[in-house]
Parts: sequence; C-alpha cells; structure tokens
Amino acid sequence: MTPDAILGTMMQGTGRRPLKLAGELAEGMSPEDPVNAPRLMALAVQATRFDTPPKPASFDEAKPNQSAEKIVSEAARPLILRLVTGKGNPADDVAASAVARAIAAKGLRLHPFDMAKLAPFAAKHAETLGLDADQSEQAGAADCYWTGTHTLDADNWSQATPAIKSRFIAELRANDPAGARALVEEQLPLEKAPVRVRLINALATGLGSDDREFLETLTKDRAPTVKQAVTRLLARLPGTGAAAEQVEELVSRIKRGTVGLLRKRTTLKLELPATVRSPAAETDWLALNFGAVSNHALAEAFGMEPGAMLEAARDDGRLVCGIAFAACVERDWPLLSKISTNHAQDIWISFLQPGLSAFGLATDSERRDWIDAAIPRRFDPDRLDTYSLQRLFDAIEGPLPLAQARAIFDVAHRIRPDQSEALTAAIALTPAGGLTEFARILESRSPEITRRASLLAETLIRLDEGPSKL
Repeated sequence: MTPDAILGTMMQGTGRRPLKLAGELAEGMSPEDPVNAPRLMALAVQATRFDTPPKPASFDEAKPNQSAEKIVSEAARPLILRLVTGKGNPADDVAASAVARAIAAKGLRLHPFDMAKLAPFAAKHAETLGLDADQSEQAGAADCYWTGTHTLDADNWSQATPAIKSRFIAELRANDPAGARALVEEQLPLEKAPVRVRLINALATGLGSDDREFLETLTKDRAPTVKQAVTRLLARLPGTGAAAEQVEELVSRIKRGTVGLLRKRTTLKLELPATVRSPAAETDWLALNFGAVSNHALAEAFGMEPGAMLEAARDDGRLVCGIAFAACVERDWPLLSKISTNHAQDIWISFLQPGLSAFGLATDSERRDWIDAAIPRRFDPDRLDTYSLQRLFDAIEGPLPLAQARAIFDVAHRIRPDQSEALTAAIALTPAGGLTEFARILESRSPEITRRASLLAETLIRLDEGPSKL
C-alpha cells in the first residue's frame, strides 16, 4: 500500500477497510502481528515528510545581485583596513577620502568580508563608493552597491546617489542639454531640497536661453536654497531681469577713477556692503554676486573689454577675485589664467570656500579646465597650508595633474618637513603616475612623519593595479 492509501484507511477505520500488507512499507511484516497497523501508520507519516511540495501556479523571482564592480585586490584589502580602521586611522580624513575616490574611479568595491570592520568608512563615503546611505551602515550588506556610473541611463539614473545623479546630469548636459533638462524637470518634484540644489547646479553645464522658461518656473520653489540656485543661473542668462539687476547692483558698487600724472590710467575699486566685515563673508559675497554675472556684461557697462576691466581693477584684490569668479562662471579660462599668473597666484584658494559647484563646475572636464587655469605650477610656501590642500582635494574630487602635484609635494616634503598632514594631503592630490616616485622619496624620511602618507601611497598604487583576480 502507498502512504496515502494507508492514511486513508486509518482515517476511515480498519474495521471497514482492513489494512493490506502489500508494498514496500509492509515488507517483512507478519500478518499475525497485532501492531502492524500503528507501524504502517508511523511509516506512512515518515514517508510523507519527504514528499516534494506541490508546484505553485506562479513564482516571485528575485533578481540575483550581479554587481558590475569587481572586488578590490587581495593586496589592497589589508592596506585599506590599516589605513581607515583602528586607533589613529580616521575614516574621514583626506587619506580615507582619497582611497574611497580611487575605489570608485577604478570601478571597484570593497570585499564583503571586510564590511563589518569598514562600516564607519563605508557610511562616511557612501555616496563616493556608490552605496545606499542606509544600507552602508549595515555591515556586510551584499546588495547595497549601486551598479556604477558607467551603467547609468535615462531610465535608471534617478536610483543613484545624489552625487552620482548630479554628475550624470552634468555629463549629459555637455552633449544633450534639452534631454538632461527634461530628466531634471521630471525628477525635481520627487527630491528633497539639497538634492534639488545639486541637480539645478548641474544645469550650469551647457546653460543657454532654452533653459530660461524652465528655470523661471522654479523661482517659486519653497526652499530658499533652491531659489538662490535658480536665481544665480537666471542671472547668467543675458536678457533676463535677474541678469540686468545683478549687473546694475555690481556697477553701483564699483567706482571708476584715474591714477597717474603724465600717463593716466583708469582704475576700478569695489565697495562692499557695510554688513560684510570678515574675510569669509567677503568671499561668500563675491561668489554669490560675481558668480551670477558674466565679465562681458559687466565690462560692457563700463565701456570696456574684460581684459581692460581686469587691468583697471588690478590694485583691488577683492575686485580681481570677483572677476575671477565671473570668469569661471562663463568658462573664460584664458582670463582666469591671466589672473592666476599675473595678479593673484593663490586665487585658487578663494574658490575653495564656496566650492566649485557654486560656479557650476560639475563635470570632470570642467574641473580639469579650472585646474589648468587656476592652479599654478609653482607655489608660495607661505601661502600653502595643509587645510587648503585638504579642501582642494575635496573641491576637485580627485588628484591633480602631475605638474601641479609635484609642485605641492615639493613644498610639503622640503619646506614643511614636519607636517605629516601636509604630506598626506600631497599624496592624496598625486595622480597614479607620480605615486611610486613620491613613495620612494618618503622612504628617506622619518616613519613617524611619513607613516600615513606612505601607507596611502602604497594603497593607491595597489588600487591602481586593478581588481582581484579571483
């Protein structure tokens, strides 16, 4: 008898339907044995436990995790752990940021087995690493990686982290301004104010008159920061009311004069509002106001060319700074280069407080153009401090070209030999082509000073070699 037949007979009573000792379950049983019935029932129950469950009518299939990023190499794993975990190894300094950006730039991801120890590091650099901010706090989460910027398209870009979203829009604006604007227009109502500001700032790339209608609809946004970002973009568009008002405001504060007896020349001097008193407040005011105009529009109001306006303003450092901000806004790299070469070698430091995003520099190519124009190849040691180097790394989101990186490393190594933080920041700003050379130089210095810088250099070298071969 089959298990179902045995159980059916037992349910109806063996008096009406006696059990038949037949089949595999009854093998070896004697017909005269009085305990055959309970034995068969026990065997039938055990047999049903091994039956396969019935096939469901439909299935809910979960897509397997197939991350596009490969895992960091076995050589890099212990170096990363040494750099960002344990006493004296912060997970949020410039060295940790450099490692996070290197991992992202190479399209790699952390090893899942290391996530428990690297949880603070992963949470701090979630956006850079392409992690979901909530899941990155769950040590060992295997499905928390975004698939990487190279897989983004118009259908899935909105699922990325805020930093990757804004970068995607900025890159798309360089080739398809209208298409990128349409994506932003659809997504903005779904985002919080900080993300809306990022996406609006990304529209600075490829900004044109076609964007005017959309931007004007955003002037009624409920968030003041969003309104400010929109107004700043509108002011950069010739012919708008915001542009005319901004130029008029600045012209009213710039006083024209003359100097010289035999050979007189025109001078321009900027008068700031009385409420702007500290250096930090000055920089913020200059970035906000000059970051919303073009030098061509401003110079035209004085009947000059931008180059002549700069020459007239050469004795006023604040006005020169404002002209540099405006040059960055309209991507007038030759004028910015002229300022950094002839008027203010350290003008790049002024850009670090408001941040490059305040001037619409969102793409890698735009940042490279700014670096070539604003960052010198020789530095004044007295003006080069560790804090500025750390902020510079955050601003450009990666290393410098080798020429500028070499100049910074030379200052940090030779002129400031006792500042370990400066050496670490210099290594963070070094591209892959200079890491081996600089690491060899560090070997001649005291390990107490170079420990973190040397470890960072070695880590970046291993990361540059690529992913794990497994």
